[in-house]
Order: sequence, then structure tokens, then C-alpha cells
Amino acid sequence: MANPFLVVFAAPHRLPFLTGTLGLTAIAAWWVVHLAELSPQTGDLPARLLHAPAMLLIIYPAFIFGFLLTVFPRWMNQTALSMRQCGIVSSELALGTSAFAFGLWTDWLAPLQTGLVIFSAAWAFALFLLGATIRHSAKAGKRPCWHAVSALAALIIGLLALVLVMRFNSTMDPLPLRLANILALNGFVLPVFLTVAHRMVPFFAGSAVKGYKLWRPGWLLAALWALLLARGLGEALMVPGLSGSASAGLAALTSLMIWKWWPRSATPGLLKVLLWGFIWAPIGFVLSVLATLGLPIGLAPTHALALGFGMSLLVAMVTRVTHGHSGRPLEMVPTAWLAFITVQLATALRIAAALKGETQSLLAITALVLIAGMIAWLARNALIYIRPRLDGREG
Repeated sequence: MANPFLVVFAAPHRLPFLTGTLGLTAIAAWWVVHLAELSPQTGDLPARLLHAPAMLLIIYPAFIFGFLLTVFPRWMNQTALSMRQCGIVSSELALGTSAFAFGLWTDWLAPLQTGLVIFSAAWAFALFLLGATIRHSAKAGKRPCWHAVSALAALIIGLLALVLVMRFNSTMDPLPLRLANILALNGFVLPVFLTVAHRMVPFFAGSAVKGYKLWRPGWLLAALWALLLARGLGEALMVPGLSGSASAGLAALTSLMIWKWWPRSATPGLLKVLLWGFIWAPIGFVLSVLATLGLPIGLAPTHALALGFGMSLLVAMVTRVTHGHSGRPLEMVPTAWLAFITVQLATALRIAAALKGETQSLLAITALVLIAGMIAWLARNALIYIRPRLDGREG
């Protein structure tokens, strides 16, 4: 029997995906306990304020790094990153996430802050590795891979957001946290998922749908970035007109992307969930426009984007990579379908809670539904990451 400790280092995605899987389970369970007030807060940790950074800057990055460490060299036709290099990043991501989650559960700032420091070190080293692949491609005289450049830019902004969270934890000044959340969503999570979708959705569809017409214009990526930065700037400076106009533009562009990408013939499940989950993007941006017009919809726009859009695409992409790199068929298994459906239900419940003034009981129900519906998918994936490929190949 293969040693699970060695197996998780057999491919760049394995340990980061396992870290994200266990981290999501631990942090989502902590959030349920906190919202249900099952465990009284005894320390000085601002638990409610750390929910957004935990999801945007700890959970999502673990999966994102697992994916990008795998695909970056492939995007530029280079050899895979060495497992020694990826192992350093993966190990630090795992240690940082563990310490952070321990701090949340114990209501203890010291391990939480230590976890953030370790996690940021992993992040910085990953930036060096990914940046090196881009530099190597440039030195070889190849055309720029704008998807790689876009993803790297988002990762740099994400690291800045993480530093701002650490600043908040040190000073308890709310301004760094507010800026961190704005940067994390508009400059990191949304650009990464939109960049990956821009590259991968047409590729998936072109290989899976007969007669599919590929649409992936370069100007679209630049336009998305310009609007996301304008949206973030408007939110940071509290200029509703700027953020609302940018959100309207993003709603139009993401709607166009869905229209252009939507297959007109039979479509496999993995592609369906990518496209269905993508629908939350224009919904979220439309809600953002309504919020800037003064409608009392609370955090509905944020959760349509961060939970509905982000988590839906995460389920789809993680399922595809997990299956494709373990010798399994590229298909949506029952646990993956359950996880995806759960995300849709949880997003609808979370938006309902926002519309009802952030009702505590509904927030707790939403968190419980999310973890209960995703746990089978998470557990199945975790077992895959500690086992060799079914086809006997390396990786």
C-alpha cells in the first residue's frame, strides 16, 4: 500500500487540494458553531470579521494554487514544476491553514496570526515559481501568455490583501480589513476565476461539444480587469457611481460570455455546472448595481459572487482536475452533483438572509446547509488525494 504522506506530494495539486478540502470543512464547521452560538467567545478574536478573509484568502487560495501550479507550465508549453518546489509551497499552505483554523476554533489570535504569516510565505514563494515560468517563456521568445500574466497579477493583489488582514489583526483598525476584503474579491478571487473561465471554458466546450465555435477574444480579459479595478476603486473610495457603473459593465460582459459560450447541443455535466455556476456572475453584478442605487440588499451582491459564482466554479474545476489527474472519468459523480446543488441552495438562502437584514438564524441555517451538502464530496476528494492514480501512472 502506498504511503499517503508520499502520495500527496506526487503531483502539484494533491496537497493544496487536500489542504483546501480539510480547511473548508474545518472553517465552515467553525462558522456554523459561531453563528449558532454553540460555543461562547472567550478571547479577543473578532470572529465575525474574519469570516470573509478566511474564505477569500485562505480556502480559495489553497485550491487556486493547486490548480495554477499544475497548469501554468502547461499553458506555456514548459516542463512541470519540480515536486521539491511545489512541495515547499504545499507544505507551508497546509501548515498555515492548520494554524489559522486552530486559532479560529480556540479563539486565540497568536496561532491565527502565525498561520497567516506562514501562509503568506507560501504565497510569496508560489509567486516566485509562477513568475519564473513567465520569465522563462519570455526569454525563449514566445508570445506572452496573457492568462498567466492575468492570474499572476491577481495573486500579487491577493497577497497584498493578506498582508492587510495581518495588519488588522495587529492593530484592530477596521480600515485595513475593509480594504483587504475589497481587494480580495475584486482584485484576486473574481479575476482568477474569470481568467481561468476565459481560458478553460471554451477549451472544455471545444473538446466536448460537437461543432462548438470557440470564442475567447483577448480584449475581453483586458476589459474585465479594467472594470474590476474600477469597481474595487469605487468601493474603496465609497463612490457609488463608479462602482455601480463598473458593475453594470461587468454584468453586461459576463452575460455576453455566457451567451457566446453556451453550447447549442448535448453537453456533458462538467461543462454544464461550469456554465450554470457562471450565471451567478451577472446576477451578482446586477445586485451590486441595485445596491449602489440605494436598495437595502445588504451583502447579497457579495455572496452571489463569492459564494454562488466562486464556489460553483470551484466545485466544477476541482472535480475536473481531481478526476483527470487520478485516472478517473471526467464526469460529475453524485457527490459532486450534491455539492453543486448545495452551493446553489446555500447561495439563495444567503441572499435571502441579506434581504431580511442578516437574520442570525437564517445565516446559521445557510452555513449548516452548505457544509452538510458538501461534506460527502469533500470526504471523497480527500481520499483520492492520499491514494495513487487508478491507472498506475505517476502524478
